[in-house]
Formats: sequence, C-alpha cells, structure tokens
Amino acid sequence: MVNIPVAIRVGGAFMAIAVVLFIFTAIEIFTKGWMTPFEVNTRFLLIVVAAAVLGAFATVNRNQAPSAVQVGALAVALLLVVAGRFLPNPTLATWEQYWLPGYAVLALLCGLVIRRAMTPKA
Repeated sequence: MVNIPVAIRVGGAFMAIAVVLFIFTAIEIFTKGWMTPFEVNTRFLLIVVAAAVLGAFATVNRNQAPSAVQVGALAVALLLVVAGRFLPNPTLATWEQYWLPGYAVLALLCGLVIRRAMTPKA
C-alpha cells in the first residue's frame, strides 16, 4: 500500500480548483463577453468543492491500487455536482470577472508551491 502525503493531496486540490476557475473564466468570456460581472452562486461553489475533493483524491501513484477511498471521493464529488443542479441557486455574491482568473492563478501557485515542498531535495 502506497501512502500519498497530505501535502500532495492538498496541492492536487488547489490545482483542480485552478483548472475549474480557468474553465469558468473561459465559459464566462465566451458566453457573456469580457469584464461582465460574475455571479457566485450555490452551484458554482459546489462545483469548486467537488473539484477540490476530486483533486485531493485523484492523485494516483503507479504502485497504488485503486481504493475504496478514491471511489468514495469520486462519488462525493459527483453527488455535489448533481446536488448543485437541484438545490436553490441564489446569487451569493457578484465579482468582477477578473477575479476568476486571478483566483485561478493563486490556486495554481498554491498547488505548485505545496507540491514542490514535498519534492525530495537532491
């Protein structure tokens, strides 16, 4: 059994959040145009949390067999996304659109720094 360090999982979660925020940025730009306000709602937050869960537990080592924890994390992420479709979707906040790629870059940097801290030094 291979044990994945917590820092690698946290770094993976941040990197998954960055990818989701970049995707939301692209969708917003293509559908509504550049520099339109972005509405933060329940669905958006659940998708971001689902990405974090998936990023934390999708880290796979070649020597690691698939585990029940990974399958459970995938199920939780899927349930969060599906729940977002059925829960009320009020606007919780309104951001300027530049915050989406800004937060994505910060999440990517956090993920890279955290994962780099776990890299063995030569």
